[in-house]
Amino acid sequence: NHFQITSDNFFKDIKSNKILSNNIKFDIIFVDGLHLAEQVEKDIKNSLQFIKDDGFIVLHDCNPPSEWHARETYSYYSSPAKDAWNGTVWKAFLNIRFTSSLQSCCIDTDWGVGIISKKYLIGSAITNNNKFFEFETFKQDKKSNLNLISFEEFKKFFK
Repeated sequence: NHFQITSDNFFKDIKSNKILSNNIKFDIIFVDGLHLAEQVEKDIKNSLQFIKDDGFIVLHDCNPPSEWHARETYSYYSSPAKDAWNGTVWKAFLNIRFTSSLQSCCIDTDWGVGIISKKYLIGSAITNNNKFFEFETFKQDKKSNLNLISFEEFKKFFK
């Protein structure tokens, strides 16, 4: 099925049985919409309600290479990042890394592919050492903050 609606409306319509069934559980939910932390956090929260216990939430744009890429506003084209924009997805993913009930890692490919799991031990929570979600603090230890791993390392979790 293909639904041309916002993610907020999609989840609202599932909850009210307008589309699909409110009992549906997905294996994978891919989040790559509005690249702002506030919306990504809503998408994660909604996804957690509809993901199977052994399913995954996958997020794009979790590893911006610079603060310019991580800007709030997409249309600021005169930046060194030009039209490349990861937005503030990294903040939503980092917030998940502080959540002890979830496992998470970020595959170091294609702007950073964040993976969230309820079941698989892919990366334990970390202590929040960046209460104001400052980019400079985040980038000082990106590897730990994101649990940044290669795809080869990720595959080893399932052997």
